[in-house]
Amino acid sequence: MIKSLVPGSKCVVYLATSNDEIVKCSGKFDGFVPVGEDSSMCIILDESHGELAGKVRLIPTNMIAAIDIIEMAKEEEDEKKYEDNHYYS
Repeated sequence: MIKSLVPGSKCVVYLATSNDEIVKCSGKFDGFVPVGEDSSMCIILDESHGELAGKVRLIPTNMIAAIDIIEMAKEEEDEKKYEDNHYYS
């Protein structure tokens, strides 16, 4: 079961436009980015976008109609382990 979308995952995002069209965007998910008071999904475009391949596209989350996850990246474990050096009374 997928609990969260992990950066590095390959996906296809379908966007709902104001023209009642669905636009397809594919690439690697790179996280979420705040834009003003809204958040956007960050996608690094793949070679299917021609000369735009490798460019970063920010997709406002309210435009996302669906997401197909093609390949899920492995979630990296936090390698830094912090010792509890605080005093608790």
